[in-house]
Amino acid sequence: MGFIKELNLRLASIDRISVPHGTTTELKCLIIRQPYASLIVHGVKRWEFRGYHTSFLGRIGVAAGRGPPLKTLSSALNRISTDLPRGLVIGTGRLVSSRVCTREMLSNYSHRIIELDLLGTRLTLVDKPIGEPLEDVKAAIKNKEWRCFAWELADVTPLETPVPYAHFGRSTWGTASLT
Repeated sequence: MGFIKELNLRLASIDRISVPHGTTTELKCLIIRQPYASLIVHGVKRWEFRGYHTSFLGRIGVAAGRGPPLKTLSSALNRISTDLPRGLVIGTGRLVSSRVCTREMLSNYSHRIIELDLLGTRLTLVDKPIGEPLEDVKAAIKNKEWRCFAWELADVTPLETPVPYAHFGRSTWGTASLT
Protein backbone atom coordinates (compact mmCIF):
# COMPACT_ATOMS: atom_id res chain seq x y z
CA MET A 1 0.00 0.00 0.00
CA GLY A 2 1.37 3.45 -0.91
CA PHE A 3 2.35 5.95 1.77
CA ILE A 4 -0.42 8.45 0.91
CA LYS A 5 -3.13 5.78 0.78
CA GLU A 6 -1.97 4.35 4.10
CA LEU A 7 -1.88 7.84 5.63
CA ASN A 8 -5.39 8.65 4.39
CA LEU A 9 -6.72 5.36 5.82
CA ARG A 10 -5.07 6.10 9.16
CA LEU A 11 -6.40 9.68 9.28
CA ALA A 12 -9.89 8.56 8.23
CA SER A 13 -10.06 6.30 11.27
CA ILE A 14 -9.40 9.17 13.71
CA ASP A 15 -12.43 11.00 15.03
CA ARG A 16 -12.07 11.38 18.75
CA ILE A 17 -9.95 8.82 20.50
CA SER A 18 -9.26 8.99 24.23
CA VAL A 19 -5.93 7.63 25.35
CA PRO A 20 -5.42 5.94 28.74
CA HIS A 21 -6.40 7.87 31.86
CA GLY A 22 -8.72 10.16 29.83
CA THR A 23 -6.26 13.07 30.03
CA THR A 24 -5.62 13.56 26.32
CA THR A 25 -7.78 13.39 23.22
CA GLU A 26 -6.30 12.73 19.79
CA LEU A 27 -8.26 14.80 17.28
CA LYS A 28 -8.31 14.81 13.49
CA CYS A 29 -7.66 18.38 12.27
CA LEU A 30 -8.73 20.14 9.08
CA ILE A 31 -5.84 22.34 7.94
CA ILE A 32 -7.08 25.70 6.68
CA ARG A 33 -4.88 28.56 5.53
CA GLN A 34 -5.23 31.95 7.10
CA PRO A 35 -7.19 34.21 7.07
CA TYR A 36 -9.96 31.63 6.63
CA ALA A 37 -9.12 29.56 9.72
CA SER A 38 -9.56 32.63 11.92
CA LEU A 39 -12.81 33.64 10.18
CA ILE A 40 -14.15 30.16 10.98
CA VAL A 41 -13.12 30.34 14.63
CA HIS A 42 -14.54 33.89 14.95
CA GLY A 43 -17.93 32.46 13.99
CA VAL A 44 -18.61 34.14 10.64
CA LYS A 45 -17.42 31.47 8.20
CA ARG A 46 -19.23 28.12 8.33
CA TRP A 47 -18.49 26.85 4.83
CA GLU A 48 -14.90 25.90 4.01
CA PHE A 49 -14.63 25.75 0.22
CA ARG A 50 -12.67 22.87 -1.31
CA GLY A 51 -12.38 21.54 -4.84
CA TYR A 52 -13.40 18.05 -3.75
CA HIS A 53 -15.91 16.21 -1.58
CA THR A 54 -15.13 14.66 1.80
CA SER A 55 -16.91 11.67 3.23
CA PHE A 56 -15.50 12.33 6.70
CA LEU A 57 -17.99 13.88 9.10
CA GLY A 58 -17.49 14.36 12.81
CA ARG A 59 -15.56 16.25 15.44
CA ILE A 60 -12.44 18.02 14.15
CA GLY A 61 -9.82 20.51 15.12
CA VAL A 62 -9.60 23.73 13.09
CA ALA A 63 -5.90 24.08 12.32
CA ALA A 64 -4.38 27.26 10.91
CA GLY A 65 -1.98 26.13 8.19
CA ARG A 66 1.74 26.81 8.53
CA GLY A 67 2.09 28.37 5.09
CA PRO A 68 1.69 32.00 4.13
CA PRO A 69 -1.84 33.42 4.25
CA LEU A 70 -3.96 33.22 1.12
CA LYS A 71 -4.40 36.53 -0.67
CA THR A 72 -7.95 37.80 -0.83
CA LEU A 73 -9.44 40.70 -2.77
CA SER A 74 -9.81 42.58 0.53
CA SER A 75 -6.76 44.78 1.09
CA ALA A 76 -7.78 45.28 4.75
CA LEU A 77 -7.85 41.52 5.38
CA ASN A 78 -4.56 40.99 3.51
CA ARG A 79 -2.85 43.62 5.73
CA ILE A 80 -3.65 41.73 8.95
CA SER A 81 -3.41 38.14 7.68
CA THR A 82 0.28 37.80 8.52
CA ASP A 83 -0.54 38.65 12.16
CA LEU A 84 -2.96 35.72 12.52
CA PRO A 85 -1.74 32.50 14.17
CA ARG A 86 -0.23 29.82 11.95
CA GLY A 87 0.82 26.24 12.58
CA LEU A 88 -1.63 25.75 15.46
CA VAL A 89 -5.03 24.24 16.18
CA ILE A 90 -7.07 27.34 17.06
CA GLY A 91 -10.51 25.80 17.55
CA THR A 92 -12.69 22.70 17.44
CA GLY A 93 -16.01 21.94 15.81
CA ARG A 94 -17.98 19.40 13.85
CA LEU A 95 -17.81 18.80 10.12
CA VAL A 96 -21.49 18.14 9.38
CA SER A 97 -21.77 18.00 5.58
CA SER A 98 -19.99 18.28 2.26
CA ARG A 99 -22.05 19.45 -0.70
CA VAL A 100 -21.68 21.03 -4.11
CA CYS A 101 -21.83 24.81 -3.97
CA THR A 102 -22.50 26.85 -7.11
CA ARG A 103 -22.17 30.54 -7.81
CA GLU A 104 -25.97 30.73 -7.75
CA MET A 105 -25.88 29.53 -4.13
CA LEU A 106 -23.29 32.21 -3.33
CA SER A 107 -25.54 34.79 -4.94
CA ASN A 108 -28.41 33.79 -2.65
CA TYR A 109 -26.30 34.81 0.37
CA SER A 110 -24.35 37.74 -1.09
CA HIS A 111 -26.82 40.40 0.08
CA ARG A 112 -26.24 39.51 3.75
CA ILE A 113 -23.34 41.81 4.60
CA ILE A 114 -21.71 42.13 8.03
CA GLU A 115 -18.87 44.15 9.51
CA LEU A 116 -16.29 42.33 11.64
CA ASP A 117 -13.54 43.87 13.74
CA LEU A 118 -10.50 41.59 13.56
CA LEU A 119 -7.20 42.71 15.12
CA GLY A 120 -8.51 46.28 15.18
CA THR A 121 -9.36 46.26 11.46
CA ARG A 122 -12.92 46.64 10.19
CA LEU A 123 -13.76 44.00 7.54
CA THR A 124 -16.77 43.80 5.22
CA LEU A 125 -17.83 40.18 4.83
CA VAL A 126 -20.73 38.14 3.52
CA ASP A 127 -22.49 36.72 6.59
CA LYS A 128 -22.75 33.07 7.60
CA PRO A 129 -22.42 30.55 6.21
CA ILE A 130 -20.00 32.07 3.65
CA GLY A 131 -18.04 34.43 5.93
CA GLU A 132 -15.63 35.66 3.27
CA PRO A 133 -14.79 39.14 1.96
CA LEU A 134 -17.56 40.66 -0.13
CA GLU A 135 -15.08 41.33 -2.96
CA ASP A 136 -14.13 37.64 -3.16
CA VAL A 137 -17.73 36.47 -3.19
CA LYS A 138 -18.65 38.95 -5.95
CA ALA A 139 -15.70 37.72 -8.05
CA ALA A 140 -16.74 34.07 -7.58
CA ILE A 141 -20.32 34.88 -8.61
CA LYS A 142 -19.05 36.51 -11.83
CA ASN A 143 -16.79 33.54 -12.65
CA LYS A 144 -18.86 31.19 -14.82
CA GLU A 145 -16.42 28.33 -14.03
CA TRP A 146 -16.68 28.66 -10.23
CA ARG A 147 -17.91 25.51 -8.50
CA CYS A 148 -16.71 24.04 -5.23
CA PHE A 149 -17.73 21.82 -2.39
CA ALA A 150 -18.85 23.54 0.79
CA TRP A 151 -17.62 21.65 3.83
CA GLU A 152 -20.07 22.78 6.50
CA LEU A 153 -18.85 23.31 10.06
CA ALA A 154 -21.00 23.60 13.19
CA ASP A 155 -20.45 24.11 16.92
CA VAL A 156 -17.09 25.79 16.35
CA THR A 157 -15.37 26.88 19.56
CA PRO A 158 -12.02 28.68 19.85
CA LEU A 159 -9.36 27.04 21.98
CA GLU A 160 -8.24 29.08 24.99
CA THR A 161 -4.69 27.92 24.31
CA PRO A 162 -3.91 26.93 20.70
CA VAL A 163 -1.88 23.74 20.31
CA PRO A 164 0.49 22.49 17.60
CA TYR A 165 -0.61 19.79 15.19
CA ALA A 166 1.15 17.01 13.31
CA HIS A 167 0.87 17.23 9.52
CA PHE A 168 1.84 14.49 7.10
CA GLY A 169 2.97 15.67 3.68
CA ARG A 170 0.47 17.51 1.51
CA SER A 171 -2.62 16.12 3.21
CA THR A 172 -5.70 18.19 4.06
CA TRP A 173 -5.69 16.57 7.49
CA GLY A 174 -3.44 16.51 10.52
CA THR A 175 -3.77 15.39 14.12
CA ALA A 176 -3.41 17.09 17.48
CA SER A 177 -3.47 16.07 21.11
CA LEU A 178 -5.87 18.10 23.22
CA THR A 179 -5.89 17.91 27.00
